[in-house]
Amino acid sequence: MKYISLSLIVLFYIFFFLRAIILSRKIGKSIKAKDVVLNIAIISASISSVIFILKKTLPNSEVYTLTIGDSIGFEIVGTILIGIGLLFSTIASLNLGRSWRVGVNNSEKTELITKGIYKFSRNPYFLFYDIVLIGLSLSSQSILVIVFSLTTISMFHILILKEEKYLENVHGGEYIKYKKQTRRYF
Repeated sequence: MKYISLSLIVLFYIFFFLRAIILSRKIGKSIKAKDVVLNIAIISASISSVIFILKKTLPNSEVYTLTIGDSIGFEIVGTILIGIGLLFSTIASLNLGRSWRVGVNNSEKTELITKGIYKFSRNPYFLFYDIVLIGLSLSSQSILVIVFSLTTISMFHILILKEEKYLENVHGGEYIKYKKQTRRYF
């Protein structure tokens, strides 16, 4: 089971970085994160993932990763959540097309996406990334992974609130209507 969850998380990040590289080339500029909250989220998610990978690959890592249990049930549920999160965050990312970006850039105007998975949630990418982080926490049963995952989830929520203001400024009434019809998460 540990190799399945490990493979899924590696796939998750390969897709994320490939998507970022492809988008950067399409728009002709770097897509570096300039927002402090976004940088904290990226660093926190990275630490959570690295600890998860170390726990799954290094012998006797339980001591260093502050493992609180060894339940195969939690590991199975966590692995399933990682898989679900990977699948649907990929779908959400692809549904965004050229509107996908890292953080909010107030000088850019992107298309408002309201179709596909965005018909059911205004933030499915963040929602399913959160599910990946919850899966990491359950699968690893590590206090450190849990703490860094919760930090990332909290930072994502702050980013969502910032993005809502941006989308309301850029798209006005169209976004307000969408906001009334579609939940923030699910």
